[in-house]
Amino acid sequence: MLSILNDIIHVVRTFFEGRGWPLLVTVALILSVLFWTCCLIGITIFYYRDYRYRICYSRIYPILRDFIYEQVLVENNVSHFPIDKLGLNLEKRLEVKVVRNILHEFIRTIGGEKGRSMRNLFNELGYDKEAQYEIRHEAKHMVPMIRSLNDLALMKVVVQESVLDKLLASPKIEIRVATFRYLLQVQGKQAFDRVFNQLEGINELHAVDIYQTVVLTDYFGTYSFSQWLDESKTFAVNKLLMDLMVYYQELEPGQLWKLIVANKDMNTVIKAVNSLGKLLARESEQQLRDLYDQHQSLHLRIEILKAIGRLGQGKSLDFLANIFENSELPIKLRKHAYRSLITQKPYSTMYLRRINDKADATNTKLIRYITNPMVHYI
Repeated sequence: MLSILNDIIHVVRTFFEGRGWPLLVTVALILSVLFWTCCLIGITIFYYRDYRYRICYSRIYPILRDFIYEQVLVENNVSHFPIDKLGLNLEKRLEVKVVRNILHEFIRTIGGEKGRSMRNLFNELGYDKEAQYEIRHEAKHMVPMIRSLNDLALMKVVVQESVLDKLLASPKIEIRVATFRYLLQVQGKQAFDRVFNQLEGINELHAVDIYQTVVLTDYFGTYSFSQWLDESKTFAVNKLLMDLMVYYQELEPGQLWKLIVANKDMNTVIKAVNSLGKLLARESEQQLRDLYDQHQSLHLRIEILKAIGRLGQGKSLDFLANIFENSELPIKLRKHAYRSLITQKPYSTMYLRRINDKADATNTKLIRYITNPMVHYI
């Protein structure tokens, strides 16, 4: 045992004395060559696949375009399309992928009754069955399942409730978000309760996807998004709900103030203040001024000043003017205070004139910078 330990110490010592460096350099060179070889092989494969796709696309697009113009737009066929006339080999994965993408382009472009005919063509080509099969059977990768859900949503194909329940119970948040989007696109307002009750675990990018899906639907009504606000939920969930409140102008300041008073997450508080301003919650102006005095967070104070400026009632002119004239405060605060004064014209005209008359060289530069933001005076 002692001899083995001595051998190890001898090998380590000789390595650090320089006799092992040639071997280290050789190993490093070999690994470097292997690394760059793998990179070049990967790049070559990527460009080869892209080249094959573009060649296949350029061949199929004219055929499919002429077929759609003739059968859907000219002859007004609704179903039972002569698919054999296409002359395509839909057994090949590449051709299937290209045809699917081209159909998506036309379906998003063509609306109304023609759009329904395009969806029927999509189904007759067998893509709906393929999509339904993929969402019913667990795949090694979630990309095919998400793609299939998007296809079914685009085609307005109804999926069985048992399958939807299984997808909503998936441990993968990406599959759940894709299911949310499917429900919103196909069922519209009827899916709101089901979706907003299961949003836990989404991040801000998922929230953006869901928000865009909701606003692109034909929904227009009085649904209460604020009922789902809760201080125990994540910022991403509350942000999504507040964005929808602002988009549909749902004025429920009480729910927003609950989030602010709870003060469990500063990002949520800042977003709630931002929403109060955008919703023109004019009865909250005094509360916003009190909130400004209670917190020292620079970002929160800036958002409060912006919200007061959006309200535009002229009730906080002294408050805003005092902030701007206080040279000890950060420039960002003073800048937003002055901007809020500008947005409250004509109520603030006298205050702005007084500030301009009393301004020293530094304040004059700041005012010129605020009023002419494209010109950098500071």
